Amino acid sequence: MKRCINKTGFTLVELLVVIAIIAVLVGLLLPAVQAAREAGRRMQCSNNVKQITLAVINYESKHKVYCCGSYGYIDNESKPEAWMRRSWYYHILPYIEQEPLYDVYNEHYQHPEASSGGRGSFDYTNLPAKTTIVPTLMCPDDQNNPKVHNGSSLQNQQGFHGNYVGNGGNTYFNVDASGTWKQESCTELNGIFPPLRAIKPTQVVDGTSKTLMFSEIRLVPDGAQGTGKEDIRGRLINARHTGALFSTLYAPNTMEPDRHHYCISTEYAPCTNTNQKNLVSARSYHGGDGVVASMCDGSITFIRSTVNMEVYHALGSRDGVETVTDEF
Repeated sequence: MKRCINKTGFTLVELLVVIAIIAVLVGLLLPAVQAAREAGRRMQCSNNVKQITLAVINYESKHKVYCCGSYGYIDNESKPEAWMRRSWYYHILPYIEQEPLYDVYNEHYQHPEASSGGRGSFDYTNLPAKTTIVPTLMCPDDQNNPKVHNGSSLQNQQGFHGNYVGNGGNTYFNVDASGTWKQESCTELNGIFPPLRAIKPTQVVDGTSKTLMFSEIRLVPDGAQGTGKEDIRGRLINARHTGALFSTLYAPNTMEPDRHHYCISTEYAPCTNTNQKNLVSARSYHGGDGVVASMCDGSITFIRSTVNMEVYHALGSRDGVETVTDEF
């Protein structure tokens, strides 16, 4: 007598249904994973901004002033300070666990030839260790990191660039109080980091909780070495053209081009090459809907690209006595 054996298994239809279900689940899961990763990168970016903001606050606790925005006018090489082009970045290094790097830079800057203007062997062009990468200054969402070389000659490399820049104010970088373009007037900037000046907290009349200190920008790769094509936005070592500052004249992630002496215009960071009415706007890769920023009291916020421009202008000035709401 033959025994019947029942064979079990998936039919072709059942298998296709299972595959379809798995595909749907993966399709639902991937956006969630990507969103989680983006949230993590944005949190890391916020943490970086927090660290450099606290570094400036700790610097102020010791020196009673915030860091000088940069040393030297925008485009005037007739002044003794013209080749002393370091920015606020130099001052915060000891406060972000980079004291050995600070010591290297400080020894170079303290050389008599450097302190007299640096036109000889001691200036930004041969600053030792200037291509040292400092992760705290890099946004994890910017794929152009790290940026340390540029399109100039090997002897004229500009060094490490960062995503985080200081608040220069709510105007163009090189206009005077009347709004007239003037090469040397950058010392009149109404932000926290005007060149050649160190601002005291008491000069932040609008209040430290209502005045921006740092935000972020998108880096743009330079041309191949020898082409001379450079983009100075985020340039921290040679800050002659205020590449270490941003302005709140235009909204975050604006498509209005930046204006700078050396820049390369791209779709994600448009720029007009000019030495008149220079400025850089805050931009980020955080979904395109805003930028991470810090206040002078050390708090971190996220400013939407749709921010009320009257409020955003007010956040950029230290002494405009404007009314700022808590909604950005």
